[in-house]
Amino acid sequence: MDYTSLALITAIPFLVAPIYDSIERKVKAAIQSRIGPLGLARSFLQSWFDLIKLFSKELVLTSYGMALITILELLFVSITVVILQIFLITPQLEWVIALLITFLSISSAFSLIRAISLDNPFSSIGAFREFYVTLAVEGFFLSSLAIMLLVEEPIIIKMLLFCIAALSCYVLSGRTPFDIAEAEPEIASGVYIELSGPLLATTSYSLHIRRYVLAEILSYTLLKLIGIAGTGFASLITLLLTPITWIVLGVVSVMLGRTRVDVGPITLLKVMLILIFLMFVAMIFVVRLV
Repeated sequence: MDYTSLALITAIPFLVAPIYDSIERKVKAAIQSRIGPLGLARSFLQSWFDLIKLFSKELVLTSYGMALITILELLFVSITVVILQIFLITPQLEWVIALLITFLSISSAFSLIRAISLDNPFSSIGAFREFYVTLAVEGFFLSSLAIMLLVEEPIIIKMLLFCIAALSCYVLSGRTPFDIAEAEPEIASGVYIELSGPLLATTSYSLHIRRYVLAEILSYTLLKLIGIAGTGFASLITLLLTPITWIVLGVVSVMLGRTRVDVGPITLLKVMLILIFLMFVAMIFVVRLV
């Protein structure tokens, strides 16, 4: 593959992530009997219009550290996208997987760091909420992702690993009912309360990119589950499957109700532990058969 094709594949996520978000908003509006973005152009580009409008606002800083962390958040999630596209093209390079997992875990920490660094009680509450949710899933997600990408397992173990990956991707994408850190339905907006204008646009764009990364990872693990990952056309199928995965996650969020802050993370941790236990039982069963 030449450098032009590589650059094009790498640039696609940065262009289409807000478009996928716009389509998700339109689909969710249709399910909830709302109108959503009006017109064909806005149905696909509403999130881009929102980002451009926020970038045109006046830049108001409560601290320079907050601006630096926001920029670093976008930078690291962008690097994660680039690494993920390289992995799709060259899945045989195992060191790329290590880089992917490293940058994915680092990029997820910046929202938490920014919220903690602000002298605002609502922001601190949102930070602790995000910490609880992240603690419940991220370790399981990264380890299961590494195993699934690096090791060839029996189908039953693959299915359990895929369940962990699917649940983790949904939770880490910040959709209902696990958007408790953002606290959208509440009067105060949790981790985003101090953000406005260009900083809020940068954070929103980072969230779009992060959701793209998670949808693409979930799409690739699905191909891994059915046994066609690593083939010559797997990267193309992953790119085509990613918007479908994104919309499915959005539709699931419409079907789920809200949860109590003290119940959601605990329930999530229990489900993860059950899946891990089932995986160990499956591993013992497979070893005994061998």
